Amino acid sequence: MAKARINLTGIYRFTSIARPIDPAYLTNRALLIVLPIAGLLSAVLAYLHDVSGGPLSAALSGALAAFAAWALTRELAPDYNSAAFVALAFAWFINVAFGARLVLLLFVALLLVRMVNRSTGLPWRPLDTLGVFGFCAWAAISTQQPLILLITSLAFALDAVLKEPLRRHYLAAAACLPVFFWMLPGDTNSIASDLTVRDWSLIGAYALGIVLFVKMNSEPYSYCDIAPERLDRIRVNAGLIVGWLLAVQALLTGGRSAWLETPIWACMTAVLLSFVARKAKRRPDTVSVSQDS
Repeated sequence: MAKARINLTGIYRFTSIARPIDPAYLTNRALLIVLPIAGLLSAVLAYLHDVSGGPLSAALSGALAAFAAWALTRELAPDYNSAAFVALAFAWFINVAFGARLVLLLFVALLLVRMVNRSTGLPWRPLDTLGVFGFCAWAAISTQQPLILLITSLAFALDAVLKEPLRRHYLAAAACLPVFFWMLPGDTNSIASDLTVRDWSLIGAYALGIVLFVKMNSEPYSYCDIAPERLDRIRVNAGLIVGWLLAVQALLTGGRSAWLETPIWACMTAVLLSFVARKAKRRPDTVSVSQDS
């Protein structure tokens, strides 16, 4: 069945990537209040503890980490509004306590997950594809994480085969591979050597959590941005898996320090904690009909 033509307004006339923070929604208004508070607290703590870079740098870093974690978590689990704020708090804390200032990976994940889950409701335009391909290639090179390009290729391929596929993304997926192989080190041993049994066990535990989320989570009740249509369950689950793979590759490339160097694991933790909390809350009501349907 042909999809009804949509009259695009605002930024959606020019790009399918951006999602404006509309203050008409309560969660967005809350974010616009929380972010300045997070930045101010970061600045105060930096001043009290004489952190290098000064209060202004700390304020910007803290607010950026908090926002990136919130935005990414909204894409990873669109139905879990609370998870985004849990991730925001986690990201702000590890930014202040451990200096987790590497937020570039969160923006890579944000774009790729958004492409796969189609939260805007729009397929990407050619300039969107070129821009994100270039951004992900630059991010992989600047962070020396070539596996980013493999996952970028996977994300493009998923968008080319899932509901309402964008076939030209097969070409974008293929274009990522030469850059990946060009980045590979000469000894081909690109997996970090300092990962311990505990690290691998944690990776496995998160993998199990993601599998349970994908299998047990219900059909999305969140709508896309530009039309009264619910998000597609398979696309949302695929986007979550892409985000998890980006978090794992950071560990495989950067070693165990990646647990706290980037807030992406804070986002994954917030999603799984919120999922467990929701399932635990509903368990006593197994005989009642869900209010979300």
